Amino acid sequence: MNVVFTVPEISCGHCKDTIESTLNNVESIESVSVDIEKKSVEVISSSDLDMMNVSQLLDEQGYTVVQSE
Repeated sequence: MNVVFTVPEISCGHCKDTIESTLNNVESIESVSVDIEKKSVEVISSSDLDMMNVSQLLDEQGYTVVQSE
């Protein structure tokens, strides 16, 4: 499953590293790719992604998930 969403607070490499390391701890997530310029996150998971869980994990780090679709 491939999901792309926006995180308006992404502004630098530290943001990218924080988001990637936070989401890579989720068991079903196979890869995370952050585009700093587009402020987008692409997640590839082996099963349906629990976006409530993703939103909560990133919220704890100070980031807001804006669902693209």
